Amino acid sequence: MTDPILTPAVRAWAARTRPGARVTGCTVQPLTGGYVSGRVERVTLQLTGDHASADMENPENVPMELVRKDVPAHEIAGLRAAQPLRPDATAIPELVAWGEAWLMTPLAPGAALAHGQAPPPALFDSLAALHARYQGDAGLPAPIPRVSPAWWRSLCQHWVVPGLRAPAARHPAAVTERARSLVARAATWPGAAAALAELPATLLHGDVHPGNILVEEGRPTLIDWGSARVGPAALDLANLVPADSPGVARYAAAWPALTGQPLPDGVLELGYRWAALQIPVQYLPWTAAHRPTTAFTKALDQIDQALAHLT
Repeated sequence: MTDPILTPAVRAWAARTRPGARVTGCTVQPLTGGYVSGRVERVTLQLTGDHASADMENPENVPMELVRKDVPAHEIAGLRAAQPLRPDATAIPELVAWGEAWLMTPLAPGAALAHGQAPPPALFDSLAALHARYQGDAGLPAPIPRVSPAWWRSLCQHWVVPGLRAPAARHPAAVTERARSLVARAATWPGAAAALAELPATLLHGDVHPGNILVEEGRPTLIDWGSARVGPAALDLANLVPADSPGVARYAAAWPALTGQPLPDGVLELGYRWAALQIPVQYLPWTAAHRPTTAFTKALDQIDQALAHLT
């Protein structure tokens, strides 16, 4: 470990969270699970002193836990930009400390949202607050990638197509060739550029799926901001719930209170049509590497249909 752990920011966070506590040391253990890359660690702080835990037999022995991750600059920038919305936007995790290419957040309690389980309403409240605060790309720092036609072409041509090479042997050659052809067509599809020109951009988490939503007693925490983007708001909804879901209805209902205006007519409908293209394309290398050919083919069918709906 070359980066500092017990920084002044970490010590201040511990003292603020447990008044009277003093950090005396820490232990560090690797965290595994999911599909993250790079270093991810659990940092357990040891404390001494008086702090608010009157119902605990030995409060000075109760640890506080953080997650320390190696991250790109845009993940730090995205999570920093989201901090002013806390604590009202309860699904946004607290950024405790950061440095060059690393950050630390509290270890989120709870378990990942089960597939098919309805997301807590507070998640949609937090997403609405995030999107409303930064609608129109208002004041967002440069390191966060913009979902533009140029970004889209680069994603398709320089990340997705190369990413299909390694898992090609898992599938019939005709299926892999169809995938390459579809992605190449999607990269320069006129309807894609037209949709992005029409859709307002905002700050996105960028990878809202059940595995990135930890829930404890109905309270969600949206973890892993490594796909933070500036783009159409529907990208943070469509990967989780359909457009006619109660969650999207709650999101839309929150918008007037946040902005003083209703959501523009058609913005979610067009946003969902765009998301129907971007989401299966950006996940296609993962699908090819981890899912059976039937699932890979289904994703290709979804891309084909999405292109037809973006004319």
